Amino acid sequence: MIRVGGGKYRGRELLVPSYLEVPTKEVVRMAMMNSVQFLLPDASVLDVFAGSGALGIEAISRGAREATFLEMEPEGVWAIEENLRRLGIKDGKVIQGDALESLASLEGSFRLVFVDPPYKERGLYEKACRLLLSRGLLEDGGRILLEYEGDFPVPGISPLREKRHGRTSFAIIGRI
Repeated sequence: MIRVGGGKYRGRELLVPSYLEVPTKEVVRMAMMNSVQFLLPDASVLDVFAGSGALGIEAISRGAREATFLEMEPEGVWAIEENLRRLGIKDGKVIQGDALESLASLEGSFRLVFVDPPYKERGLYEKACRLLLSRGLLEDGGRILLEYEGDFPVPGISPLREKRHGRTSFAIIGRI
């Protein structure tokens, strides 16, 4: 179990699917959210490779209007739905399926998008970012927040901000 780090649901426990090797640590989630706090009020957010849904739920806890969660694994979908139910969050939509396929057919736009695939699947970062940007899924002034290990995983794009916490890094990129 992990806990929501801030906002309305601060301290509430979240279920984590058993297949998640390394859920985002609270200190990293807090730093990430503090970096994008100005974007959260009344925002529509997208949590790609959602796992437990912790990033999207953290955003709702801090003022986002709604969150869409993309997750392929049935256990992850169940965990997200259960976390939303336990917290009483009605403005969460869970889409089960391959994240890249879901991005290719997703409608609408988002102010903030979290991209946190399994660290070993480095190619997914670039593919997801390219789909988000080319399909217009990011609002004007919107941001993509990536969590990763090692070097920045999206060649040809310069992050607006990059920060390291131990082995984990996150970067913010904007619509180009």
